[in-house]
Amino acid sequence: MPLSTTIPTLDHWKTAPSIDTLRSRYDASAPHWQDNLVRLGQLHDYQLLFKDQSVRSSLNHLDNTSKILDCGVGTGAFSLALLDSIEQPAHITGIDISHPMLTQAQQNLKNRCTTLDLRWGNIRHLPFADESFDAITFAHVLEHMAEPIETLREMIRVLKPGAPLIGSVTRKNLGQALMSLHWYNRGYTANQLVSFLQAAGLESASAFNYGTGWSRRMCIAVLGTKL
Repeated sequence: MPLSTTIPTLDHWKTAPSIDTLRSRYDASAPHWQDNLVRLGQLHDYQLLFKDQSVRSSLNHLDNTSKILDCGVGTGAFSLALLDSIEQPAHITGIDISHPMLTQAQQNLKNRCTTLDLRWGNIRHLPFADESFDAITFAHVLEHMAEPIETLREMIRVLKPGAPLIGSVTRKNLGQALMSLHWYNRGYTANQLVSFLQAAGLESASAFNYGTGWSRRMCIAVLGTKL
């Protein structure tokens, strides 16, 4: 069920990692990334997320002409889970700062969608026109952003009215604090995440606990619809 919310404040993250720092970390991890997701059970957890009734309902409008943007596509794991949850293939566009990650995504997604457009780029400055996409997803990128609300606003800029934004974010806890020593990531509470979605311009914003495994302890899923 959606988690209850209050509206917190969040100052600018003055020590946010640079794009070069993040790129080097993800470049080095790309060859083993998908195997690690399997080992942690995250691929299964993503599949269960997209079977959630509220998430499925938000995707009912998708068909084989629909365009989906995956921000921080990585190896394509989040897009794969989405594609498994809908009846028809869709057009997938993915953007990431890591060329090796994009290479992995190409292999994982090339036979699973109508068309595949993978691009190197920064999600803070998306190279797409306003209202271009029928759904947008992201997994574990918001934690690296100095201005998470502004990053969300950039995603929402290219989202069509009435379309969903679906994401996965690292939960704020001791495990996240230990992870941040390598990944330079922040963690967030459900209250913070819902307030970010609302401030960025989404309605029906909600945060969900994952139901199983590593993701239940370490992650929060979010969902909202563009006004």
